[in-house]
Amino acid sequence: MEANRFHGSRCISCGEVFKQGDDIVVCPECGTPYHRECYQREGSCINLSLHETGHAWKPVTEEEAAAAETNENGNVRCMRCGQENPADNLFCTKCGLPLHQNEPPERPFNDNYNAAPGYNNTQGFGDHSQQGAAMPYPNTIMLDKNSEIDGITIEDYACYIKSNPIYFITTFFRFFKLKTKLSFNFGAVIFPEFYMLYRKMYARGILMLLLSFVMSVPAYIYMGTQEFMGQVFITGASFVEGKTFQLIYQASYYGFWAIRLLLGFSVNYMYYSSVKKNIRRIKAENPDDMQAKQIMALSGGVSWPAVIMGATVMFGLFTALMMIMNKVIL
Repeated sequence: MEANRFHGSRCISCGEVFKQGDDIVVCPECGTPYHRECYQREGSCINLSLHETGHAWKPVTEEEAAAAETNENGNVRCMRCGQENPADNLFCTKCGLPLHQNEPPERPFNDNYNAAPGYNNTQGFGDHSQQGAAMPYPNTIMLDKNSEIDGITIEDYACYIKSNPIYFITTFFRFFKLKTKLSFNFGAVIFPEFYMLYRKMYARGILMLLLSFVMSVPAYIYMGTQEFMGQVFITGASFVEGKTFQLIYQASYYGFWAIRLLLGFSVNYMYYSSVKKNIRRIKAENPDDMQAKQIMALSGGVSWPAVIMGATVMFGLFTALMMIMNKVIL
């Protein structure tokens, strides 16, 4: 395999520029090159954008290869204006031209995203007003996989979160930089108990499931007295028409949705706290970084079995309530 074909391109796994003598392998489907060790570590091609679109990887041109060469200080020279940039930069700090042509946009640590309106990235990210030219987007903060949010790298967050990492990493960054705890999550308003179980916040999910059931008891009792599919689950419960029961029913109904609305604005921060705690515990217990990442990948992510188990428990509690009410009334 001709190594000079990949000269100036980067391995999208480790981000290093290919050099003469590197052991390089390519994805058989899209042609994306990797260091052999990187490809074996990933287990499969991670250039998902090419697989989704059906396009093939293209090597950089001679001009792009020359632009990607680093000098003795480890800087990357911009092919448009000649500005030297730190190797981790995705865009030229002077003219805004992309510095690396073959990195996939869907990787969470290769993306750039806007900070909150009016946020000035002068704290550790550089003041654009002092560079003589604007970045490609106004008020843009450039992050890579080694950037940290509250002492944890974006790569570790992405490894643990797995599902929908870009949304959560940007949300976590806003929590950390703006010192806020509010972020709306619609799924947590409708089914907070199942959402928590889905995101492996098991203790909070179980507690919320039990609280939801308790607050729904008046509604379940009332529903049981009504005909459903030709059947009435609770018979002879005339007390449901009384004022006392109606007051309890209304109070539990409004309380039920008030708690859900509150969780809709706070569950993302709960998840942020849970993720940070778990990542720090895993890294403390596993000094080897590769082993820690493997454990994070297994411990994090989502769990549909937990959601199914939670729904089964809720149905079992409902069934038990119907049986108990019939026995009490009779």
